[in-house]
Amino acid sequence: MITDAVAARLDGVGAVAQAQDLYAGSGTDFYERLVGPDRAEIREVLALARAAAGPVLDVAAGSGRLTIPLVRAGKRVTAIDISDDMLAHLRRALPDDSRLECVVADMRDFTLESRYGLVVLGATSITLLDRTDRSRLYASVRRHLAPAGVFALTVAGGSAAESLASDRELEITVPGPLGEESYVFAQQIEAAGSVRLVNWVRVADIVAGATVPVLTSRLHVLDHETLARELVEAGFTEPTVSPVRTHPGAEILLLTTGRVGSGEAGGRR
Repeated sequence: MITDAVAARLDGVGAVAQAQDLYAGSGTDFYERLVGPDRAEIREVLALARAAAGPVLDVAAGSGRLTIPLVRAGKRVTAIDISDDMLAHLRRALPDDSRLECVVADMRDFTLESRYGLVVLGATSITLLDRTDRSRLYASVRRHLAPAGVFALTVAGGSAAESLASDRELEITVPGPLGEESYVFAQQIEAAGSVRLVNWVRVADIVAGATVPVLTSRLHVLDHETLARELVEAGFTEPTVSPVRTHPGAEILLLTTGRVGSGEAGGRR
């Protein structure tokens, strides 16, 4: 799970990598600092929620980047994530709010008691799953989607998608407890271009002889055409694809769809 670029940096100073999951333990603190300020998708998701009847299901909710504004807008939200460490951030942000239910569950296979007018999978989290696991996700969503409900998910598009298809190494600045911190971000493309291995390592930790924490994630390279075909095969309507309003260079596409035979909600016939 360590990219060649990060391994070379550490070898250069005689340091040793200690791989850590981005979505567990101390990795969740970094993830919250990395993506917490990102407002992308929120406006579009809130618009979908206003038009949806009944509660909202936020799949792979993480620390609540989408859940929190949904609850504050008055929606009842069930937030599921496989990482209880991630959900702990969300619980701290909305303590004792009766409109929020947090459930530790795997997005590939979950069983809840409710049906939802809106099921949302944001932050391009679909790329965490391979083809088999995406099929399992689609089946779980269909079981929990209300008859006229909408399933909304996002994926990178345009130049942002192109940047995910090649090896990269750069330094980025991330907010820290005592101010801005510099991190090495490295992306390595594997499996004939279908998988991204991603690392983050704090520059200040790269010192001679140290054991250096390296936050890791493994993601799949996907486009909206592939996802649209998969959704139709899984029993959803052909998705409507629209751009998410965000800053230049971070192009994101929103796919909205519904169950076949459930009216026009979410997609085209």
